Amino acid sequence: MRGRLVFAAGTLAVLVGVGSCKDDVGLTSIPPEPERFIAFLNGANEPTPTTTGAQGLATVTVKGNLITYRIELSNIDSAFLAHIHHGPAGTSSGIIQNLYISPRPSTDLNFSGLLIEDTVTVTDAVLTQMRADTTYVNVHTKLNPGGEIRGQLFRFQ
Repeated sequence: MRGRLVFAAGTLAVLVGVGSCKDDVGLTSIPPEPERFIAFLNGANEPTPTTTGAQGLATVTVKGNLITYRIELSNIDSAFLAHIHHGPAGTSSGIIQNLYISPRPSTDLNFSGLLIEDTVTVTDAVLTQMRADTTYVNVHTKLNPGGEIRGQLFRFQ
């Protein structure tokens, strides 16, 4: 419980700090590089909410057509896939970018830590959907193969 409270307080501090920064670039224009996106992952964000103690944080940095992403998880059992999907909150939709797939091994039980950090090239279509706030990160487990935790990606810088 204390870990969740510290995680939540830290997240709130980051959002308040970032939100108070002056940004002369409108949200509808393409901002100067790098762009940063974030998603807070939990079971309540699934279209059919899952009861789980798992949670996570996905961060994506865009520079040109390269994305550098990082997914950190806590209290998750046997995570074996993670993707960026296209779709608004509350809906399920197709995968537009793989983030963590086979042959990478699934995590152990009660895993907490870094799932993956990597850089890949993406299409303009993926970037357009991310900038339109219509993408989410979904982490799949053996218990919930359709997705155990997810969160909408939103731009914070």
